[in-house]
Amino acid sequence: MTPAFGGTLERLTVELNGRRRWITLERRGPWTAPLWLLLPALSTVSSRSEWQPLAEAVGDRRQLLSFDWPGFGESDRDAIPYSAESMGAALRAVLERLGRERGQRITVIAAGHSTPIALGQAAAWSSRWQKFVAVAPTWRGPLPTMSGWPPQRFGWLRNLVMLPLISPLLYRLNTSLPVLRLMLRRHV
Repeated sequence: MTPAFGGTLERLTVELNGRRRWITLERRGPWTAPLWLLLPALSTVSSRSEWQPLAEAVGDRRQLLSFDWPGFGESDRDAIPYSAESMGAALRAVLERLGRERGQRITVIAAGHSTPIALGQAAAWSSRWQKFVAVAPTWRGPLPTMSGWPPQRFGWLRNLVMLPLISPLLYRLNTSLPVLRLMLRRHV
């Protein structure tokens, strides 16, 4: 395991789909500082390393904690069904651990598709949250940015991707090792 933003690494056991799994947590900053829980976006190359630029900018003014979602980064990547429920269970385990460790309220910062996972926990946990911040770095998707075309020009593509045979094929292509390597080199 390697620190992604200069912190201390920990392992946390979570129960997912009836099986115990490890997720990797990283913590940086003084224990007495206000805590920010940083949730990485859920994408094909999701990792707590997404928060490295923010960690550098914040320095030691905050304690930062982030983790790799199950199946991503340096967490266990077993062949289990990953779903909103399993991601919610992982977040709940992190929140329970923080609840045992700290008496103060925390700030939760969720990127991209981790936002609905966090909001799914809000009813049970928001009383312990000082703030909730949703960050949407890819709010319009990559194609308009890459092509320079307005999002409206991609309606035909959206319909094509929704076809029963095309969608699974595109997903397999998008998560293939060569494409993941390309994404890691070029834009993530």
